[in-house]
Amino acid sequence: MTKTEKKTEQLLIKQLTNACEELKLHIDSFEYLTHHGQLSKLKQTLKVEVFCTATCSGQQLKKALSVINTELKTLQLTLKPHDLIMTVIAD
Repeated sequence: MTKTEKKTEQLLIKQLTNACEELKLHIDSFEYLTHHGQLSKLKQTLKVEVFCTATCSGQQLKKALSVINTELKTLQLTLKPHDLIMTVIAD
């Protein structure tokens, strides 16, 4: 991992942590999120997985995408709807 990739990863984690805290306020069933992607090709490979205890409505998914994209602007990244993965976990 290069220095640039390491800095990018640290900033990505920081921004997604901010998004996580914001989503806790807007989606009652939200638990946590994680990300996957190749740092050298982040714009093409970034996927964010959102874990909730219940299925989210379309409106909640739009809100999640909006919150995450607001935070990712710092990195000049934008997720498309197909880059957001929703997973329901048991309580």
